[in-house]
Amino acid sequence: MSIAIIEIVRPKQWYKNLLVFLPLIASLNLTEINAVIFSLFAFSVLCISSGGWYVVNDLIDYKKDLLHPQKKNRPIPSGRFSKKQAIVLATSLLAISEILSLMINLNFFVVNSTLIALTIFYSVKAKNIFLVDVFLISINFVLRAVAGAYAIDVGISPWLIMGIFFLALLLAFGKRKSETMFLGENAQAHRKVLKSYSKEILSYSIAITSAAIIVSYSIYAMNGPEEIGDWRLVLTIPIAFFILIIYVSRVFVGSYSGKELNDLLVSEKKLIFSILVYVIFTIILIYFIPNTYFN
Repeated sequence: MSIAIIEIVRPKQWYKNLLVFLPLIASLNLTEINAVIFSLFAFSVLCISSGGWYVVNDLIDYKKDLLHPQKKNRPIPSGRFSKKQAIVLATSLLAISEILSLMINLNFFVVNSTLIALTIFYSVKAKNIFLVDVFLISINFVLRAVAGAYAIDVGISPWLIMGIFFLALLLAFGKRKSETMFLGENAQAHRKVLKSYSKEILSYSIAITSAAIIVSYSIYAMNGPEEIGDWRLVLTIPIAFFILIIYVSRVFVGSYSGKELNDLLVSEKKLIFSILVYVIFTIILIYFIPNTYFN
């Protein structure tokens, strides 16, 4: 039972909530203890909320998951976790996340509530609507970053918001391409909307979205975020572009087939190493290098 509970709340997917820490880093508050504590608390609340969303999603999708070679082993479709147990667990997790989000502040509560509503809407209806499905996924990513900003009461650059949106859009298109390639003839039976995503549409969408990501991030870096006040983040653009190319290449060559992003991060050492280099280099640049070098 305990193993089934862990599986159904999908802790492997909680990496998406790390976006909560983006405003903390970008606002130069990483050394502020109170800000760090509030960000950690916000991350925990969103993880609890995410667990509830995933249980709801599995409740709605368990019949379709039976057609998927991997998802059929999830707790509900495999029979290891009953629907009644899932309803109780989902209700409890979502209620707890709402109560805890109110303890942070009203704005964070509103964002958490919006995330819950949008995720349920996605599971019930939007996931079957062409383009609406991927755009809603992207909005949910943006809301995570906004939640992090509200948690510590700081602003967030609109260019950074756009970058997050396009990045999430790329991941969503990549997942659709992965599902199409991996499921083959069973793709439409598993997810109706896949009939609208042809190989050409997905290829062009991934290419266009990738270009939008690098343009948005480059403008953000070159403008010099208000907190940083100079152009030092320009030095991170080549690394960001390198990471982007690695991911896109995996999507197009097919090694991404059937994998979630978290699985790809584990299996692709070059990708995870590049991301770690980017994060460490960025923190060193904005926290430890005097701005006199960039004036």
